[in-house]
Amino acid sequence: MRPDPGVLATFGDPPRAAAAIRALRAAGFERVQVAMPAPFPEVVAAIGRPRSAIDYITLPGAAVGLLSGIALTVGLTLTWPLWVGGKPPVSIPAFVVIMFEMTVLVASLTNLGVVGTTTWLGGSTRRFPAHDRFNGEKIGVFVPAGDDRAAVLLTAQGAEEVSRVR
Repeated sequence: MRPDPGVLATFGDPPRAAAAIRALRAAGFERVQVAMPAPFPEVVAAIGRPRSAIDYITLPGAAVGLLSGIALTVGLTLTWPLWVGGKPPVSIPAFVVIMFEMTVLVASLTNLGVVGTTTWLGGSTRRFPAHDRFNGEKIGVFVPAGDDRAAVLLTAQGAEEVSRVR
């Protein structure tokens, strides 16, 4: 699938990319896409999109994992009690590691399932123009259906390279 036509700019500095995104949004370009090697906070804030709803699905998954860890450790201990040194069989400090690991396991599998499902269902059909540098050192700002105004704005904001994508 080919990317949408538009204007693609390359930035090496996150504050400049964030300033360019804010300038584009102020000029009326609402659809601005960004590719970056790490989630730079100033760039993420400049995009202005709300947080993902995946957090609200992963948290219940973590709660289920914690309850599963408690049920696993306490349930197995009560089913087959082993008295060691006269101490009670249910010992919460000894079970904390298993409860923590179950919490992380179920939360991460829930997160993986949600991300995989939304990706498989086609959350976004638009494509960002491919470039290897966006994975390692540069930040790419793409304005779909952008015109010459977008190119001029991106150049004025300190873009290292501005090109038209067709």
